[in-house]
Amino acid sequence: MIPIENIYYLFCYAWNRFEEAQAIPLGASPSPDLPNLLGRVLLHGTRRLLRRGLDRNYQDRTEDLATVRGRIELGDTMQLQARSIRRLVCEFDELSHDLLHNQIIKASLRRLARAESIEQSLAKELVRTAARMPDVTDIWLDRSAFARVQLHRNNAYYDLLLKVAELAFDCLLPEAGGHGFAFQDILRDETKMARVFEDFVRNFYRTEQTALQVLPLTVSWDALPLSRTGTGRLPAMIADIYLKGAERRLIIDTKYYANALQRSLHGTESFQSSNLYQLFAYLKNAAADPLFASCEGMLLYPMNGSRLKETFLIQEHPVTLATIDLALPWPEIAESLLTLLQPIEIGAE
Repeated sequence: MIPIENIYYLFCYAWNRFEEAQAIPLGASPSPDLPNLLGRVLLHGTRRLLRRGLDRNYQDRTEDLATVRGRIELGDTMQLQARSIRRLVCEFDELSHDLLHNQIIKASLRRLARAESIEQSLAKELVRTAARMPDVTDIWLDRSAFARVQLHRNNAYYDLLLKVAELAFDCLLPEAGGHGFAFQDILRDETKMARVFEDFVRNFYRTEQTALQVLPLTVSWDALPLSRTGTGRLPAMIADIYLKGAERRLIIDTKYYANALQRSLHGTESFQSSNLYQLFAYLKNAAADPLFASCEGMLLYPMNGSRLKETFLIQEHPVTLATIDLALPWPEIAESLLTLLQPIEIGAE
């Protein structure tokens, strides 16, 4: 079972926001579930925003006023005059907190407060904190809202909280009666968690070690076309994670499966053949470039029952197949990931 705090840190690394996440207190005792942890993070983060001052910007407004402000809308003003209303319709800019990212934070606080498993005391604090944003409009939160947010250098500090809010949105589904929200176990979504696990490993190695550079890599097929029909082409081979050093090249392929091993009809266990075929295709085609002649490969899985770390030399390519135990205390997870980068000693026992 992966501790809830580790799930949170996993996402924070995937978002490349781990240092910011560490500055937010998670509480002395472990959270019983993800909604309570996310609620606590959102609560503390929003309180910090309020102390700092919510982001604000100029908003276009149109109002009926007794005196001129900004630009007079002649057509609308004449309609008022025709009805003997002695007011002016004016368009003007006003500095306001009523921005989309503030609206999302406020809506997320209220939404989490209505989750079925949320602690009562935490729910009250979430509602109370949302009430401290009276000039921010209440909105019905939907997925499109997150895509419409545009942050810049001066308000980039919103990024972590918005990602937490989006994760909370993904985890909470409206109940049938429409009175609250039920928790959806996001760890069961293998497609989403596969991407999170890949991004986590990539960003961990990018930030926690300096011996190897983390770079993008698209491997070209070592192939010559024998036909010219142009009806199709070979698929791109984009490595999940590529690390480059002065004397080393390492391609890592991450997998988020229930089990790193496959079982035959006779009951014997072996590594997932399709995963090995994919990694070997990367290594052999990359080796067409002399710089990749002895490129290393690694298949990395989250551990689920079996602790694995096996190394092989497959046609001049050192290959590691390993699992990482996400149930360990976080410092031990970090140490395990760094240990995996130690060079393979060919011929060592």
